[in-house]
Amino acid sequence: MLPSTIQTIFLLYSGLSFAAAILIGALFWKKNDLSAKLWIYGCLLTSIATSVTVFRAEIPLVISYSLMVSLETLSIFIFSESLGRLSPTQPNRRMSWLTPTAPLILFLLVELLRHEAQGQVTSEISALSTFMFGIANIFCVYQARKTAKEFSNRIFFNFLAIVFALASFLYFMRVINVFSGYSGFTFDLKTYNLVIWFALSLLNSIRNLTYIVLRLHLGFSEHSRLNNMNLRLSNALDERNEMIMSLQKLNRHASVNALASTISHEINQPLAATRLNAQFAEMKLQSDPSDTVILKEIIKNILDDINRASNIVKNLSRLASNKRNYSSKVSLLESINEVIEISKSKLRASKIDLELNLVTDYQIQINMSEWQQVLINLLNNAVEALDESSIERKKITISIARELDSITISIQDNGHGIRDGQESKIFELLVSNKEAGSGIGLWLSKNIMNRFGGDIVAKNSPSGGACFTITVPAA
Repeated sequence: MLPSTIQTIFLLYSGLSFAAAILIGALFWKKNDLSAKLWIYGCLLTSIATSVTVFRAEIPLVISYSLMVSLETLSIFIFSESLGRLSPTQPNRRMSWLTPTAPLILFLLVELLRHEAQGQVTSEISALSTFMFGIANIFCVYQARKTAKEFSNRIFFNFLAIVFALASFLYFMRVINVFSGYSGFTFDLKTYNLVIWFALSLLNSIRNLTYIVLRLHLGFSEHSRLNNMNLRLSNALDERNEMIMSLQKLNRHASVNALASTISHEINQPLAATRLNAQFAEMKLQSDPSDTVILKEIIKNILDDINRASNIVKNLSRLASNKRNYSSKVSLLESINEVIEISKSKLRASKIDLELNLVTDYQIQINMSEWQQVLINLLNNAVEALDESSIERKKITISIARELDSITISIQDNGHGIRDGQESKIFELLVSNKEAGSGIGLWLSKNIMNRFGGDIVAKNSPSGGACFTITVPAA
């Protein structure tokens, strides 16, 4: 055999360790992965330690041997630290005190023994160094087994533990060879010594390859887990949207039902007027059919009453519409007037004065039916708050103003206001300040406005009562 056989094995192993560091670095480029970084450091330290040890005849032993065996021990402990950082529960765990302490103690002991041996590396020093390598590998076995318990698929962790255990066994075999007198020198070309170093180089290269495969496996598993989470999240969002749609429809119907009595009264008025005008026209045709002027006036009144009833029905139909997400340019003045027209009888029945402060008509981009649902929810809340108060002159004021690219609509009443600390909570689902409240209306209203890029906030007015302010982008 060539005298450089074992040195060649060391250099080949050093090159493979360096290649593993480069490959892991490429796989985790620009990723803040502490486990991968530690494994790269371990591979680089191993590469440096084994290559420098080969040329120790030309380099002072304090560097080429004492320092290099300490670096090799440190690299193995760093591998165990890297495995510990794969823990999903403790990814930022503290470094074990053994990791820096054991290599330092080994360095001091080797230098002490080398000093006693007049600066030479004896078989006892070689055995001590190799024994420390075996202990460090046992520590890696423990860490691999410990981390594996936190994963459902443990095959690669268990394989790594076996590789570390076999490496530890071979290091201990090397210690036995030294103490038996078979091979006291590291580069002895004796059969068992050559087999041990070749097997160790092979196992340690397999160790690095297994780590790479382990990380790829964990990456694919994490990717699959995230895909499943995204799928479940997507399904949950679909279910949430369906729930919101159902609640919105329910709330819209509840709003319409709450107005049913006043709306029926509002429609009955033009219908009754139409009936009276029709009866009067019938009488006029029988008594004086030639008086076309009066007949034309009666017909005009009938058409006006029909249009009035038709507008009420149209507004209600729009409010009860279930079209979602379709948006268009909406006139604030027109949309607010339609809601006021629907709620007019209820305001009159509750003896509430309504004041509309709108100097300029603005346009917003929103779904008409959903926008009017927000308005009627807030108007109904104001009416109900005033119904519960004992104020003589009840009043609701609707004010509109423009601020840069947004429009603000304020609906303010002069009732008792909102209880302290409830200004933001009243927009939560199933939270209501009213005894018979469902806790859906305000939550839905805020959800609608958020969906169209707007918002609703509530606060108490300094002059008394509650003020709900809607902010919506201008068209």
